[in-house]
Order: sequence, then structure tokens, then C-alpha cells
Amino acid sequence: MKFLFITNPAYGHLNPQLGIISELVKKGHKVVVYNTQEFAEKIKQTGAEFRSPPFKIDKFELRQMDSALNIAEKILEIADPAITSLNNVVSYEHFDCLLHDAVSLWGKIVGLKNKIPTVSLVPSMAINSKVILAYTKYLLSDYWQEIKKPLRTLETFKRHSMFYKNIGEKTPPIFDLFINKERLNIVFTSRYFQPFAESFDSSYKFVGPIIFDRKEEQVPSELLQTDKPIVYVSLGTAFNDDIIFYKTLINAFSQLPYQAFISIGSYLKNSDLGKIPENVHVKNYLPQLEILKKSSLFISHGGMNSVNESLYFGVPMLLFPIIQEQHVNASRVEELGFGIYFHNKIINQGEIISAVQKILKDSFYSQNAKMISKTQHEAGGLTAAVNQILDYASRTTN
Repeated sequence: MKFLFITNPAYGHLNPQLGIISELVKKGHKVVVYNTQEFAEKIKQTGAEFRSPPFKIDKFELRQMDSALNIAEKILEIADPAITSLNNVVSYEHFDCLLHDAVSLWGKIVGLKNKIPTVSLVPSMAINSKVILAYTKYLLSDYWQEIKKPLRTLETFKRHSMFYKNIGEKTPPIFDLFINKERLNIVFTSRYFQPFAESFDSSYKFVGPIIFDRKEEQVPSELLQTDKPIVYVSLGTAFNDDIIFYKTLINAFSQLPYQAFISIGSYLKNSDLGKIPENVHVKNYLPQLEILKKSSLFISHGGMNSVNESLYFGVPMLLFPIIQEQHVNASRVEELGFGIYFHNKIINQGEIISAVQKILKDSFYSQNAKMISKTQHEAGGLTAAVNQILDYASRTTN
């Protein structure tokens, strides 16, 4: 079979999809993946055919995605030229199945118009009215500000509706913009972690995180051979330039009997962070899966990939979320008892020391993390996701 992946230029969205792409290629299927040049090498490593999108799609700048309206406008801005370009592609090239990122409205519309079996890949929690109501203070925290801009809001609703009217389809609720529901929706977390999982119909398959060999650079093994608990710190790829936050963490760990591994990304250098104590290891890049296997605590921004991978390895979390989705994830982590959620990222050294010691000394957190880890493993991961996709594609292909 031949699969078309419409992916988004963001590590948090693409990473779990790479495992699926790689596995489909290994099974002998032809896979074509559209994404920006920045991700070309990672995609080519899977054996898939990489293509630059025939339309403009900038990297999603998460710092600007600070309200539901901003996100919706960004999606709609991309959608118009993307749909035109992709319709041209599928008009002369046959695909048995189209898979798109959950926020890719253009993938959904192209699938509907061209009657291609289509799958939505959901990197975060699944969203419906119950989830929105329960987490309104995070997901719609900007609502009362945006309601003061009625013309902008009305225009967003009209533009969303127009895409469906143009192909003679009924317009779904506006929140579908953020999930673009299909007849098959693969959600990269477990039913246990998903709030109100019972309210989602059978088209939603909660497969847990996609863990696979990313061919990552390895950490020198001697660094991980320690009798002291290891604490891993990473704020992901979009928010890793906060020097004050890192310095506060480093100063806190200088007073703690633990080994800390801090991944600072490409924006900063070690020299930006001042004197670094012997028990703190600062790197521009660390292989997250390898470190998590050995860690006792993960300090994170709360991106869904990080939460899922921490859950998978049974590692409790200390969370400092920045954007809406991360606040929802952090809230859920705290609800289920395997981490502490700092609502305010402005913290001091003493607060970090106290929280780290609380998690590492109280078995409540580690026991809950191990229990939830079991649910993530039982969800099926990569094998379950690929089996669901192949079964769906074989049943619905033209």
C-alpha cells in the first residue's frame, strides 16, 4: 500500500509519527512524507520519501500560540494554499491512505474531497466538549479577552465553516480544528491518562507513546553509572533559552546529593550558565529515552511527548508548563499523583530543593508512576498503532 503523511514542522508532533513511518516502510509499504527541510534528514532515516510541502508552512512558533484564537488563525492561514496544493498532488498520484497531524485541517479536507481513507494522529490528549469544560481555565484562559474581539472570532468561525461548505460537508464543532476527527484517530497516550476516556467513541485508539530506536547519540556510560539518584532536566525544543531558570536549577542541585543531567538545546552554551558543580552535567543535547531509563525524576515543561515518555519509564515529574496544552498535561499529572505542577514558572532555589526532595523521598510518587507506566505499556504503542492503521487502510482502500 502507499501512504501519504501530512506532518507538521514541530518535533513534538513529528517524533511519535517517525516510529510509525519507519515501521510501515519496514513492512514493505511505500510512504511519502511532507514536511519542511529542517526535518528532512530525520524523515529520510526512516526509509520514507521526503518531500518539501508545495505550500508555505512555517515552523509553528509556540511562543506565539498563546491563545486558542491565535492557534485557530494559524491553522486557517495555512489551510487554504495547502488544500489547493495537496489536491493537485492527489489528483495525479494515488494513495491508499492519508495520515495527518491532528491540527492539519488541510489533511482532513483533502481526504474528504478526494475520498481517501484518512487517519488523524493525535500527539496530545484527545479533545471533546467534556475535556474543554474540565480544563477551561487552561484551554480557554484567553476566552474573555478574545470575546472582546467579536469580528476576529466570527471571522474564524466563518473561515472554518467555508472549508466544509466548499466540499459539501457538514461543519463540525469549532474545537475540531484542534483534532480534525477522522474515522480512525490514533492518540499517543493511554486510556488511563486520557481525561474522560469513556466519552470518546470507538474511532479513538489510545495506543500510548511510540517508543522506537531513534538512533540518538549516546551518553558516555560512565556518567550514568552512579549510586546516586539521577534527575533529568529538559524543557523541550521550543522553550529552552531561559538562563535564569537554568541557573536557579543549577544552584539548587549544588546543594542536593543527586546527579543532574540538563539538556539546554541549541540556544545556550554552558558558559552562559556560570559555574557548574560536579554533580550537574549540562549538554546541548541528551538522548531523552536513554536518560529516562536511568532517572528517578524528570523536570520538564510538560510537553506531551515528554510526559508520555516519562510515564512509559515510570519516572515521576516536576513540571513547569508554559503554554496551554502543557498546563493541561501538568494538571493531569498532578491529578494522577505522579508529579508536582508549578503553576508559576517564576520560582526560587528553595522551592526547587523542597519539591525535588519531596518527590524522591515520598514513595507515593514513584509507586503511582510505576502503576501508570504499566498502563502505557499495555496500550500497545508502535505495534498497536501500525496494526490499527493497516487494518483500517485495508478495509477502506479504494
